[in-house]
Order: sequence, then C-alpha cells, then structure tokens
Amino acid sequence: MVSAKALETRRRITDATVQVMMSRGFPQLTLEEVAKQANVSKGGLLYHFASKEELLMGVIEEQEARQFKQYQEYLDQGLGQMEAFVTLQANHEEEFHLDIDTVLFLLSFLKENEAFVEERKKQVNQFFNQLMESADPVEAMMIRFVLDGLKMSEHFKFAQPSKAERQQLVGRLLKRAREIDQADKE
Repeated sequence: MVSAKALETRRRITDATVQVMMSRGFPQLTLEEVAKQANVSKGGLLYHFASKEELLMGVIEEQEARQFKQYQEYLDQGLGQMEAFVTLQANHEEEFHLDIDTVLFLLSFLKENEAFVEERKKQVNQFFNQLMESADPVEAMMIRFVLDGLKMSEHFKFAQPSKAERQQLVGRLLKRAREIDQADKE
C-alpha cells in the first residue's frame, strides 16, 4: 500500500513535469529540473520514477486518474453516464498543449512502450464498452467522436469553433446525452 505522503510526492513530481514541459518542451525535459520544480531531491524523484520514460508514463496515468475521478464525481452528483461523459469532456481543459516536435516524440515513445499503451487501450475500451451498454452504441460513438474532434481542434488551434458555436455544440450534445440517459432509465 502506497502512503499518502508518497502519493502526494508523486503528484508534485508529475505536476512539476507538466510545468517544465510547458516552459521547455518534452525533448528538453530533464530530471534535475523536474526535481527542482517539485522540491524533491533527484534521488527522491528517481525513487518514484526511475527514468524520463517512467516519468512520462506517470504524467499520463495521473491525467487518467484525474479524469476518472471527475467522471465519478459527476455520477455521484446525479448525472447519467452519457451526460457525465459529455460534461467531463466538454469541461476538460487541456493542462498543456503540445507542439508538433513533442507530439512526434510522444508517438515514438508510445510505439516503443507497447505494454503501457495496451493497458491504456484496455482501460479506455472498458470504459467505452460500459458507456455504450447504457446507450445506442452508434449514438455514443457519434458523441465521442464529436468531442474528440472538438478537443483536437482546440488543442492544435485549427478550425476551432467560435465561443458561441462551441456553447451551442456542447449544449446539443448535453441535451442528447440527457435524452439517452433518460431512455436508459425507462
């Protein structure tokens, strides 16, 4: 069992990693700078993450954990599964935007870490299979792909909808999500 202190240290390290990536880019990320930003020794950082690659995996896992926690909080507030999903995706602010060099580096990194990627795929597929069980699978996929496209256009800052268009788009998706959730209850 991991202690609360160890979890907090890991979180500080992953948060510091994001901060350093934002200021320098991932290819120039150093463990020394992350340790400094996280206010831990390099040895302390290496205790939690043995390499730069493990550190990147930790950042990805932390982002996933935050999203799943937020999704569960929406469910606990009484939102249906589809509405919680749309709300999560529509309200999720990217913590960092990646330049093309960093994206290419990450794609290369992920290609070399197949087991890590397969575990991510397994978790995401499990989530979407559960989500699609509560709705028409085609409608659930349509909502998902619209949200994926919206996030991509916002992340890379191309073909972005205006603020008003985004609000209308999200409003329609939420309306449809509520209808799907209501039909699931009946």
